[in-house]
Amino acid sequence: MGRRHSPKVYAWKVGDEAGLAGTWAECRARVQGQSGARYRGFATVDEARAWLDQGAPYEPRQQRREVLRQDLPEDALYFDAGTGRGTGTEANVTDRAGTPLAHLVAPERVLTPFGTIRLSPGRTNNYGELMACYYALKAARHLGVKRVMGDSRLVLDFWSRGHLSAAARQADPDLARLADMTARERALFEASGGRLDHVPGDRNPADLGFHRD
Repeated sequence: MGRRHSPKVYAWKVGDEAGLAGTWAECRARVQGQSGARYRGFATVDEARAWLDQGAPYEPRQQRREVLRQDLPEDALYFDAGTGRGTGTEANVTDRAGTPLAHLVAPERVLTPFGTIRLSPGRTNNYGELMACYYALKAARHLGVKRVMGDSRLVLDFWSRGHLSAAARQADPDLARLADMTARERALFEASGGRLDHVPGDRNPADLGFHRD
């Protein structure tokens, strides 16, 4: 995962209305719950205005991703984590279309207005990937889905199996606890015929916009 500079201004567009916001909270208030809303963070006001003047287009890269995802399994759930909105780490669980599904199994108090899971301040992206995997497994069992896919090899091959070093367990008891919870969910999921698979980051429908591959 690459890094982005923190946005200094947000541009938003909802129908025929558009404008700039100095904070994410202000931008979110404009777009939350609005069908067809578009928004992006920019380093400068000029860049933000130029994007609005162009009609608030989304990059061809996003369109390419949508095309690439068409051959992904439709009967699967996908998970990822990221910090692309600049408000800390978020975990995400979706179907192939990118529709958020964490609300089916996660407590309402941890959900963002976008249907993602808000992590505690300071939590890393890797921790977020593990939490996303945990809720993806729970959602899959809830829906009867037999396939869960993510792009983190660390989570897929090690942490979701409860494989952490003794040093890691001692340094971060919360991570150890989440890994063990995820391992139990994985065991139940696989016992019922489910499987976990890898999906490239640039094709992951649950991607929160922070991949560069």
